[in-house]
Amino acid sequence: MATERSLPERAGNTERSLPERASSTDLLGRTTTADEDAVLAVYDQLRELVRSDLPPCAAAGLRAALASVAVVVTDLGLRFEHLLDEGF
Repeated sequence: MATERSLPERAGNTERSLPERASSTDLLGRTTTADEDAVLAVYDQLRELVRSDLPPCAAAGLRAALASVAVVVTDLGLRFEHLLDEGF
């Protein structure tokens, strides 16, 4: 069972609970940081959204966002995937 920790919101004094992050590694086997895990979470969410049946304007914007985040993920050595080979 994952423990939870409380983090302050950036724009206010309210707090939100996040599950404790699981330890993962990059392509070189190093343990990823919390920031790198957050980037991977955004990347995975964008990949799922792009697969959805969305209006053309939303689909195009999300594909553009996914491409930008994919560059970050690859540059950090977190994952190596060819989005075009996967149909994105």
